[in-house]
Amino acid sequence: MTETVVQAAELATVAPRMLDESRWADVLPAHIGPAKFQRWALGIMQRPDLMEVARTPMGQLSIVTAFLDAATLGLEPGREYHLVPYKGVVKGITDYKGEVKLIWNAVQRPVIASLVYSKDDFAMTGANIPPRHEADWFAEEGRGAIVGGYAYVDYGGGLYSLVIRMTEAEFRKHRDKAQTKNVWDEWPEAMRLKTLVHQLRKWVPWSADVRQP
Repeated sequence: MTETVVQAAELATVAPRMLDESRWADVLPAHIGPAKFQRWALGIMQRPDLMEVARTPMGQLSIVTAFLDAATLGLEPGREYHLVPYKGVVKGITDYKGEVKLIWNAVQRPVIASLVYSKDDFAMTGANIPPRHEADWFAEEGRGAIVGGYAYVDYGGGLYSLVIRMTEAEFRKHRDKAQTKNVWDEWPEAMRLKTLVHQLRKWVPWSADVRQP
């Protein structure tokens, strides 16, 4: 049945009613104001797939929950935190940039993350020493299949965090447990990097607020 004009008009009012800026005031970090976050949220809600989810109360709740999660982390929806429709609701996913940002906020030092391919020359050198990793980075025939990856924080002065390493088998376990397997399949390298940095975040300081010098 074709949607009526009244139904379409009602749907158009859903986003402003769901996303009142007062929702974010108590959870946002100090450097992001509620009005700014609301502009981000309303912009993302123009997507037809999200408006489709917003047709049901459960869908609306999942959208608000995802936005609240993004607000609590201080991440920008659509750029650092993504709302992915899944079976009538929305799942929130922090991407690689968002994971790096959360660590950077606390330590303000570089986060290094890299995937390792079968043709690379790779060796771990210590628990908190960067691995040896050499590769033909621009090989026209490619560097082979992904076999794993690693991530760490460079604190400067020769000091490093624990080096997190994961095998391809471990990546696949994360993929198999994920509800949004389609995202893993569409962005295989990005999702592996995101998973590496997420695991690293369990071992290093991180914050939604930017550390003051």
